[in-house]
Amino acid sequence: MRTFLTDQQIKILRLRAKGLKQSEIAEVLGTSRANISILEKRALEKIEKARNTLLLWEQINSKVTVEVKKGEDIFRIPDEVFKKADKLGIKVPYTTAEIIAFLVENAPIVDRIAKEDFVLFLDNHDKLRISGYLLDEFDEIGKD
Repeated sequence: MRTFLTDQQIKILRLRAKGLKQSEIAEVLGTSRANISILEKRALEKIEKARNTLLLWEQINSKVTVEVKKGEDIFRIPDEVFKKADKLGIKVPYTTAEIIAFLVENAPIVDRIAKEDFVLFLDNHDKLRISGYLLDEFDEIGKD
């Protein structure tokens, strides 16, 4: 199977999942704890990048997206979702209250206000998702 992880990184992650400490893994693999620490850190960074890549791909292929800017009141977002969905002929399987509850639970929100820019999107499986990627930044490429 092809992954972004090396065989050594996979071994380390499997041993960590079994509850071993870095020092114990170092002993099993015949290397230093510092080396195990570096390999584990790099593996986790690769995993995070892979997750972000998949999230971006899902956002690109999403049914509906709504960009939310820092300082905006989240109570306006459900109406925006429904308006965009209606224009596209898409049924949103959530109520206003459910969308707001999702935002409060998953988005960078404090007291109804967005604390940073983010995107709310409805993916191809009708799940609400949050992303930090504003795709219009990428749309500027090649407009010279």
